Amino acid sequence: MNFKKLCPPVHADSETASDAASPAPRGWDRFFPQSTLGRMFNLVLLGALGGLGMGPFYIWPALVIALSGFWIITTSFADDHRWKSFLCGWLFGMGFFTYSLYWIGNALLINGNPYKWAYPFALVGLPIFLSLYTGLAAYLSRRICKGRGAVSFCIFIALLMVAEYARGHLFSGFPWNLFGMSWTAILPMLQILSIGGIYFLSFLTVFMFAMPGFMIKGHAPPLVRILGGVAALAIGIGLYIFGTERLAHHPTELRQDTVVQLIQPNIAQSMKWDPEQKWENYRALLNVIRNDQTLTATGPHAARLLILPETSVTSNELSEPAALEALKGAMLHYREPSYILAGALLGDREGYHNSLVVMDHDLRLKYKFDKFHLVPFGEYMPMQKYIPFGPLNNFSGFTAGPGPQTAMVDDIPPFSPLVCYEVIFPGEVTSTNPKRAEWIVNVSNDAWYGISPGPFQHMSHAIYRAIETGLPVVRGTNTGLSVVVDPYGRVISSLPLMVAGSVDSFLPRPAAKPTLYSRFEEF
Repeated sequence: MNFKKLCPPVHADSETASDAASPAPRGWDRFFPQSTLGRMFNLVLLGALGGLGMGPFYIWPALVIALSGFWIITTSFADDHRWKSFLCGWLFGMGFFTYSLYWIGNALLINGNPYKWAYPFALVGLPIFLSLYTGLAAYLSRRICKGRGAVSFCIFIALLMVAEYARGHLFSGFPWNLFGMSWTAILPMLQILSIGGIYFLSFLTVFMFAMPGFMIKGHAPPLVRILGGVAALAIGIGLYIFGTERLAHHPTELRQDTVVQLIQPNIAQSMKWDPEQKWENYRALLNVIRNDQTLTATGPHAARLLILPETSVTSNELSEPAALEALKGAMLHYREPSYILAGALLGDREGYHNSLVVMDHDLRLKYKFDKFHLVPFGEYMPMQKYIPFGPLNNFSGFTAGPGPQTAMVDDIPPFSPLVCYEVIFPGEVTSTNPKRAEWIVNVSNDAWYGISPGPFQHMSHAIYRAIETGLPVVRGTNTGLSVVVDPYGRVISSLPLMVAGSVDSFLPRPAAKPTLYSRFEEF
């Protein structure tokens, strides 16, 4: 395609032609700085403002301002200054990722952590890398098509979404805080996930949110800009109506034969691996398990499922007779057949495994699942063959499991197990082997991040995966947020952050039919 015909060159007297001094700004130009330094600084501020669209605030209008301003400032430089376009995208990304992901560095501030000195590097290291995606998107959009025309705008939107998709897949992937996640607080807007998934919603979101910038500063006939605004508004209204109707016609259905009980011990990360606190932590876990039950499963296949968080037990407890007897005693007051689904840190000849195990009422091991999507630098060292250092956890790293699978255990409804951040990867959370799961269980430990946006952002992925797959998601964590989510994204049971306790709920039934997204998943 000949983009030169679609993207006419910008003349010297246009507002994008030069960074040199110009007459006093008029109209909308008064709200944007004219100097190069001023525009670059504002891009960082706009990126940080866009971060308010992510959890726990989900102030989506902030992202409207951010993305519209991003496009306006990026296209305000001369077309032969394309390197500045890359810098524009990179600085916007730095503001966005630094503000919305600053909490990741909290893991280094845990008492006793010898790597606290690395906190400044953790604070900016990941944003520096992630911002390369937005930088390349901005650069390529200006490389392919100059000016502020309609085609140029559409190419900018398309490449920004290609960058988001690449960020979620390349170098192990990190699909965290995608732009479509700004709708988390408005459940009807998320229902489109059942058709196209989070990347599709993100594409529509970028188009809608950047459109005001095109309407204000786009070089297109007024009718074209108005039609663009109408299209963006129609998409937003259409998504809301579709979601509202879908929720109204699909109430939560609960199965009376299965009760899930979330166990949240709320053990501080600074104490979790302290050898002197080992058995005190175990007693705290048992005390929560002994909490009174409020529901009872009924029917010929009745079962109670106790969901214990990530690494709540280790090989030590599972091999210590006294510890096993204490755990068995804690389960004596449950009336129906009961199972423990626990996050477990296990070691064998192959190495360490971050696992989920299933034990029956007599604590016989019925099933084991090993985490397959490991965290780079935390659970394994990328290119360890060439970089002879272990992860920052002071051990040689975990051994990865084979991948998603459907667990079939006794009378427990078939389920897909996930450990920690495996839940953030759309299209990679279920398997049809040996059959389609009827629910998803995700055990995690967000104690690393304290009271911060991290646990809220992490929990929201349970909502996205539930809607995408049409399956309920049960999320059990150490310090919260522990939730039960129905297949339409409704949180029907939860435990707040930094609270020890338990809550039980009947397991929601899956959607009557597999969602369109779950049939095709990602292209």
